[in-house]
Amino acid sequence: MIEPAIVVIAYNRVQPLKRLLKSLANVNYPSNTVTLHISIDASDNLAVKETADNFEWKHGEKVVDVKAENLGLLKHVLECGKLTEKYGSIIVLEDDLLVASGFYQYAQQANEFYSTDEKIAGVSLFAYPVEENNFYPFVPIQDDSDVHFIQVASSWGQSWNKDQWTKFKSWLTENPGGKDDQLPDYILEWGNNSWKKLFISYLMDTDRYFVFPNTSYSTNFEEEGTHASKLGLFQVPIQAGLSQPRLKKWNESNSIYDVYFELKSECLKRTNPYFKEYDFEVDLYGNRRLDFSAEYILTSRRGTNPLKAYGSEMKPLLQNIVHNAEGNDLILCRKEDLSPTEKNRFLMLNTSPVVLDQHSSTRGTKLEQVTLVIPTLDDQLQALESTISGLKSDRFYNVTFAIVCSAEIKKSVLQIALSSTLNINLIESASKELDGLLRAGIENCSTDYCTWIQPGMTIDLERMEDVARIFQGLAHVQVIHGLQENVSENSYFKLNTSSLRWTPQRANANKEEAAKIRTELVVWRSSLISNNDKSILTSANLFLELIKLNPIYPVALKLGDFNGVEASNQLSSKELREILSGDQFQQKRGFTSALRPIFKFWFKRNVPFFRLFYKDTEELPLVIRYDFKNNSYYFLDY
Repeated sequence: MIEPAIVVIAYNRVQPLKRLLKSLANVNYPSNTVTLHISIDASDNLAVKETADNFEWKHGEKVVDVKAENLGLLKHVLECGKLTEKYGSIIVLEDDLLVASGFYQYAQQANEFYSTDEKIAGVSLFAYPVEENNFYPFVPIQDDSDVHFIQVASSWGQSWNKDQWTKFKSWLTENPGGKDDQLPDYILEWGNNSWKKLFISYLMDTDRYFVFPNTSYSTNFEEEGTHASKLGLFQVPIQAGLSQPRLKKWNESNSIYDVYFELKSECLKRTNPYFKEYDFEVDLYGNRRLDFSAEYILTSRRGTNPLKAYGSEMKPLLQNIVHNAEGNDLILCRKEDLSPTEKNRFLMLNTSPVVLDQHSSTRGTKLEQVTLVIPTLDDQLQALESTISGLKSDRFYNVTFAIVCSAEIKKSVLQIALSSTLNINLIESASKELDGLLRAGIENCSTDYCTWIQPGMTIDLERMEDVARIFQGLAHVQVIHGLQENVSENSYFKLNTSSLRWTPQRANANKEEAAKIRTELVVWRSSLISNNDKSILTSANLFLELIKLNPIYPVALKLGDFNGVEASNQLSSKELREILSGDQFQQKRGFTSALRPIFKFWFKRNVPFFRLFYKDTEELPLVIRYDFKNNSYYFLDY
């Protein structure tokens, strides 16, 4: 049986190399004739060579190969590929990897099984948890084998034999710069120093594939370096112990994916006979270039005149199609019927999928969202349509909409909802009054955070996603509200936030102003309000009821726009008196109380000494500020 040499690619990272070598030492090998070849690119870090020299390899020959000049990763990998001529077959491991104890057994068997298959250009140890196009979660279709096939090269543990590498090098000699015209946009962004970009171009041009395991035998730590940044997207669970992988020939598999990580249409035709008569491409991630020749497209984008439509509840999305789960999220339509701006409708992943999986299994990632309640009266359909159509639809945003309406207009509201890519829940209410509809929406909020707007108003979807970030990062913050005007980075610290900073005592001292506070776009943790408290909420008293429970922190950014929509209700004098008579609203007594009117005058005019004194005496909440440079939020007095 083929006995591949292990080739470790190193440069200037000592600790990652030590970790990889330690994991290699703990592996069960079939013999004591396994070669370990450590290839070190030239650098000033002498500790890397020292680490390689001092590592004890008990399973065969150890070669420490230090390059005379710095090659860079592209040339270094190409040089290491030539080692197939010396060893016949190699397993290539970059230094920021860690391998499973059964990696060699898997690689050896896969090498043997696919050694003469013309469609196979390499064997991967790594299993992608996300596709590299938009970083959406990627879960291949499971058939009666332990592998799947993708038209991308693996760079986090891969194996080539001499024949596979020779064919690639021959192609590269004829196409030294690759063939960029056929590559997807996401690969074109990698620049010209990527061996993987060249190899994928080769795969596409010659219609070849890499074999990938369903469970990974290597994982990537993404240590920061010349070609890596620590994002955590590719840190994955790895196979435990030895295994006997079930391998399958390429032409017998139903789990074959193209360069977009989309299932090949011929696989889908085998699993769902409905598609046999159609010439189509699969586009469930919504980012495929439309320069293909097929007449039809199976997609998550919006389009008119769909021939067939499916839901999106099952995961991965393909399961909805394989099992004919009806819905309106995935459609088969003619390419010419696509809505040109509709793409990227589903979740954008920006954290480790392992973390997401763990979080999802305990609480569900959907909870970490803002639910935006839109109580809709019977005469507000046009205004509702204006709100929904005015929101971005370039991707799926982590914001849930709860539209509450009466039975009489439910069908019309449903039509508006179906025209949108937003995540919309439709709630029918027996009430036809604004406050009854609002309470129904709040009571049905199933996510961690809640707010509301009137039809006709709009929100900034990206800022609403940021609201969830604020609550997660600032654990003691329970309620927030934002600005009504846009603030540029240049003028940000000139912003006067005095009118945004409320306490119960300030509300009592400014009764007329407090009665007019807008309650839309005030966001609170859903757990803050008990069921009994929810029953007394109205569109007018919401702000003061919340401030009774917790300080309300202003966020110095615009969360949305009232768009000229006036407040629907205002607290009556009687209602205001009843609320402000509570103990929480009574003024604090003491020496400083006599100076309050003086300091208040200067506080509103943003005079530094007086505003700080007033802030301390009144115990005003801090302002949540935005760090434009680092895309993060923090507390500041002003």
